[in-house]
Amino acid sequence: MKYDPKRVHVLLKKIAAIRIRYPLFIAILADMDRCLAESPDLREPLCMLITGDTGVGKSTLIDTFKQLHPKQNTVEGTEIPVLEASLQLPVTIGGLFSSILDAMGAPYADRGTVEFKRRRLMELLKRCRVQLVILDEFQHLVERGTRQRIEAVADAIKSLINHSGIPFILVGMPTAHAVLEYSPQLAGRFPLRRDLPSFNWLERPADFERLLTFFEQALPFEKPSGFCDDTLPARFYLATGGNFRAFTTLIYDASRTALMRGGVRIEREQLIRSYHSLLSANRKLRANPFLGDDSAIERWIDQLRGKRQ
Repeated sequence: MKYDPKRVHVLLKKIAAIRIRYPLFIAILADMDRCLAESPDLREPLCMLITGDTGVGKSTLIDTFKQLHPKQNTVEGTEIPVLEASLQLPVTIGGLFSSILDAMGAPYADRGTVEFKRRRLMELLKRCRVQLVILDEFQHLVERGTRQRIEAVADAIKSLINHSGIPFILVGMPTAHAVLEYSPQLAGRFPLRRDLPSFNWLERPADFERLLTFFEQALPFEKPSGFCDDTLPARFYLATGGNFRAFTTLIYDASRTALMRGGVRIEREQLIRSYHSLLSANRKLRANPFLGDDSAIERWIDQLRGKRQ
């Protein structure tokens, strides 16, 4: 097929927009929706903590949930059912309030005293009819915070939950759990806790191969690329370590090369090139997993399994 820049651009946008909903992803989305739906009928809002290492899909999870509950412009103003804000370093009470105000589009969000910001925030949460707040990068609170500061910010979050009646979902690296240890009262507000791990093909091959199948079916190619054929699942696992971001980075780049060459599917040569150019520096493996024969890959996997026993 002849290279068509416009066609390639359109198809790459479709690939970038692919959202794969595997079982754990769906289960966590259901819990998030539960916080939103059940909180108005509870004495205390139902809150949740979601943790996971870099690249496991936390941002994709947040984006998907926001797409399910989008902003709406009405004659009375903008309604924001699900509000996402990110904690900035160093985390302070005033910085917490400013981050949420800024996420709502409030001008001069960093101006005024802490109490002024708090009152302004409470007013805007009500005016924008916010039903749920997602605080991302929550691990920042423990990265540079003293015990006193952590306890003070945790108390401010607890106060926001109590006075607004709005459920909060905290999202961050696994170290975010430490915040709840500093504040038992805040911990009591977060009974739902979910961890989003990397895909472990060695222990749960079906989960990883399901991801490969879903993604392959979503790609806009004329022919299947055979992601689950022979040793390809093992090669994908070695190349990415089961990290969702690494996997999508690899697939997007290989798709781009295939499309620019007029290909009807992703070929092994494109995976070899994409791994070498984008993942090899971080993975630091002994070889490119998409090179070598099947027996070499099987020996490599056997060695990994042996180390885990």
